[in-house]
Amino acid sequence: MRQDHRTLTHLVYDFSLRLLDIKDVILSMPEGPSALADTRAHLSVRSSVRNRKHHYLTAARTSMKISAATLIGIGTVLQHLHLVHVAGQEFDDNESIIFSDSSHVEASTFAPALNNITSNVTDGGDANMLVSSDLLPMEVGGNAPSEFRALIPPSNLFERTKAMMSLCPPKYLDPSVIKNRAIPTNNWWGNIIAHDSNAAIQPIWSNPYSLQMVVDKAPFGMSASYPYRSRFSGGSSGNNGAVKYYAHGMVREFLFSAEEIVGQKPNFQVIDWADQGVTVKFTASSSGGSMVSDIVSGMVYASMKYSGLTPRLVSVTAISTVNGRPFGGRVRGSKFEIVYNSGQKWVVVALSSDGRTAKDITLAADGTSSLKSTGVFDGVLRVAVVLGDSWVSTLEKHKSCIVQAANVDLRDDSSYVFRWKTMGDCSSGLLHFAMKHHTETLVTSSGVRPVDGMVAHSTTRGAHQAFITPGGPGDPVWEIKETQPVPEDFYPSRKIASSVSRQQRIVDHLREDINNTWSIPLNGSYYFNGKAAQKYASLCLLANDAVVVGEDKRLLNKCLVKLRGVMAPFVANSWDNKLQYDQVYGGIVSSQSFNTKDLNSDFGNTMYNDHHFHYGYWIHTAAIINRLDPTWSDLSKLNNMVDLLVRDVANFDQDDKFFARFRSFDWFRGHSYSHGVTPFADGKDQESTSEDVNFAFGMYMYGKATKNAAMEAVGKLMTRVNAHAIKTYFLVEDANQVHPANFRPNKVTGIFFDNKVDYATWFSAEKYCIHGIQMIPVSAVTEFVRTKQFVKEEWEQVLDKEAIVAHEDTANSWLSLLYTNFAMVDKQRAMRVLQTAEMDDGLSRSWALYMAASFA
Repeated sequence: MRQDHRTLTHLVYDFSLRLLDIKDVILSMPEGPSALADTRAHLSVRSSVRNRKHHYLTAARTSMKISAATLIGIGTVLQHLHLVHVAGQEFDDNESIIFSDSSHVEASTFAPALNNITSNVTDGGDANMLVSSDLLPMEVGGNAPSEFRALIPPSNLFERTKAMMSLCPPKYLDPSVIKNRAIPTNNWWGNIIAHDSNAAIQPIWSNPYSLQMVVDKAPFGMSASYPYRSRFSGGSSGNNGAVKYYAHGMVREFLFSAEEIVGQKPNFQVIDWADQGVTVKFTASSSGGSMVSDIVSGMVYASMKYSGLTPRLVSVTAISTVNGRPFGGRVRGSKFEIVYNSGQKWVVVALSSDGRTAKDITLAADGTSSLKSTGVFDGVLRVAVVLGDSWVSTLEKHKSCIVQAANVDLRDDSSYVFRWKTMGDCSSGLLHFAMKHHTETLVTSSGVRPVDGMVAHSTTRGAHQAFITPGGPGDPVWEIKETQPVPEDFYPSRKIASSVSRQQRIVDHLREDINNTWSIPLNGSYYFNGKAAQKYASLCLLANDAVVVGEDKRLLNKCLVKLRGVMAPFVANSWDNKLQYDQVYGGIVSSQSFNTKDLNSDFGNTMYNDHHFHYGYWIHTAAIINRLDPTWSDLSKLNNMVDLLVRDVANFDQDDKFFARFRSFDWFRGHSYSHGVTPFADGKDQESTSEDVNFAFGMYMYGKATKNAAMEAVGKLMTRVNAHAIKTYFLVEDANQVHPANFRPNKVTGIFFDNKVDYATWFSAEKYCIHGIQMIPVSAVTEFVRTKQFVKEEWEQVLDKEAIVAHEDTANSWLSLLYTNFAMVDKQRAMRVLQTAEMDDGLSRSWALYMAASFA
């Protein structure tokens, strides 16, 4: 019976998609986006002046689910013909949607979301694009496997495009590696493949090392550096003597090269990648010999496997000694302690090609800063920085355990595992660096232990502690148990008192907020429109709280009718700049840059910038709708759209070839990266941490509301990990020692790059913007990330001194965010200001007062 039910669902859904396709052709006759030749894609998609009033963005991912209850029946099919029509809907002259409230809808207070049934629809004519009909193997927390399947997004909903090939294609990818997988766009190593009209490749940061693929000019090869020792800072933030930024020099301290490559440009390609790692290959054009390196986050050694080449090792400065002897002549062995004139010390070890045993090599001095092999070498050379006398013996003991990659296994909603892929002899264990939040959550009962005195500094995330992970019959494993508390619901963890609700006139403000004109421009931004959508949906949550409205459901019904209306064009993907499926990288992008030929359009959404910011608002909104309006006839269509947005940003299916796995979120670093497919000299970045966690929390709530146990667990785990990382690296309490002492008084990081931390935003130099961007949107998860202690310190040391606060500038809408946040410290003062302050465009007065009243 279940199978028959599912088959009928598929038939109805397939038929409805055909109707949609016909309708779109007749009404819009869309033309494919034209190409933009020779675009200088290296231009920063987000470095231009931003004209937005506020903030940033958030994103999403998943596959296709169909709600049988909402698709079966002729009425449902007919609804597909009227996607843009809802009762009470009109259009104004500016193509914005406005609504009356003539329609009526019934909604239960805590109605469960309908169970969703997975669709096998393959989108007419594309049955061959079905990756797998099996349920995903991943289980989270012992629940049933995810109901998602790795399907290509239906062309009836998302036009497919390859316009990116002429606008901003990737570089240096081995064609064989992308045949059956989507291309990562926001990974920490993305500079290597980022489109640029120049031949130079910007550096990447595995930490504690920075690495650069030198393919633009001789000497060619791969450089490794310890950038912490080239740190510099500058500017004045005006916060108790703090500097405005700190960064690190780009110094090629050690270069892997070869006689056949050093002076003749090699063929360079990325030949593989994993959740935490990338593999690169340099091939000599003359001989076909190669150098291959696996680059992994936290690696203690940089390694290069030579095949049929004559190694050459180049330093940035003159070499003083090798193995304690003055530099010069020849030296033979499998271990070389190299000291530069600057005092820097590196250890180089030589191993067999399988990494299991030491292998002698003869190196000859060449000039003052190079060592070259006296013959062809087939084997592995590894180099590590030495920062203490005890390091040499530790490095020697673990030299044969070579990390190649790491994959992440998500076990349940509070634990995950890094599985380190290795080669060589790991009987003595894997030596690897952990970040601060790892050291606080690593399960050590399996024998994982820190190495006393072996600490190296990353560029922007503080000290990294070396750990030894036991080897065994399988690859080494880190198990991490994340216990950060997170909310269990959309609503704040403490109910407000009815007396406070009456005193603050919350229901009156709510009525006014719902009766106001709701507008989501059809030619608008996915970011700003998303902010508006979540704001409107939050009003419906408020209208569902009996403490505020009693048992009267009229405000809730009116709110849901209007919410259905503003969501209709989004559900139908009928905005001016429709979302499209990019077949080059594999993702859901705005078509705006294809239409305007401007990479900066909508903050670079088309270039994969900020998807977790943009789409997170829509996912959060959809979660609320599933909770409050489970009988909406278009709910299944909404969920189809949102499932794909979740899948775009946080695809957790290892076998999905249509979307990158966890596009934005980096499980090793604990936070997302905002920047997409164009290069940045300082690496990938993140600005708005609050919008980052808004995505994770929205995914968690959406999974919960739609009864998708796997998505719920992944979203909840992401929320935990993200909250921990944000409190560790981005929000700087007085006791936090991660950042240099001359930067800490700023209290927040601003724009956080891999190589630089800049107390700034992309759109304003005002301090209330730099801090306020870390506060939006206000939701139940806010207080779980922004602790009361931090808020108190931030207010007293920075914000209370700003004119916007000192003069109580209620005309400045940023004040509404600052005071909603400050309610954690002084709610009476905050609520007084919030009664009259101009509201941020993503915050309503009733919701601000409601959240402020809930804080302890």
